[in-house]
Amino acid sequence: MDNRFKRMLTFLISEQPVALFVITIVRLSNLINNLEFLLLITFFSLLPSLSFLSFIRYPWDFKKERRLSFIVNMISFLTGLVVILILKCNKVSIFISLSYNLAGIILGVSNLLGYKASGHATSIAGPATILTAIFGLKGSLLYLLLIPAFYLKITLKDHTIGQFITGILIGMLSTVVIYYFIGGI
Repeated sequence: MDNRFKRMLTFLISEQPVALFVITIVRLSNLINNLEFLLLITFFSLLPSLSFLSFIRYPWDFKKERRLSFIVNMISFLTGLVVILILKCNKVSIFISLSYNLAGIILGVSNLLGYKASGHATSIAGPATILTAIFGLKGSLLYLLLIPAFYLKITLKDHTIGQFITGILIGMLSTVVIYYFIGGI
């Protein structure tokens, strides 16, 4: 499998499509209303996708896209959380918003300190932990997406095994901390 094809596959399992999938599952289960669904999709999937616009100016420059992605995500995630809190959205919406924010902050700090933890691993493990907290064992099926993500990110030499595992731990632990912080769902 050629590296450009592998790179394209990594976009399918990046934060934005995973967030879209998870938030849609939560909405279809009637755990959030239409407004909460639109807010979550906007701030945790659609607006973060704007970082891909960097490829127009810098085709295939993943360092620039990664940097822009962190900036766009942090602004979008924090804005989404503030809006969700102001509108007094339900506990599930707050759980999802806080989980994404805490994971994003930890991942961003890790990267600023020079350790390149895997954002892909974080953006799969965190949402998988959200679904597991909400739906139990059925929700844990999303963890299976870590298998192709691991293969792709390691074979592309984007991350070491340790960086990928660190990303998983950031996603899982930040979500568990938020779950207990808000007193469960």
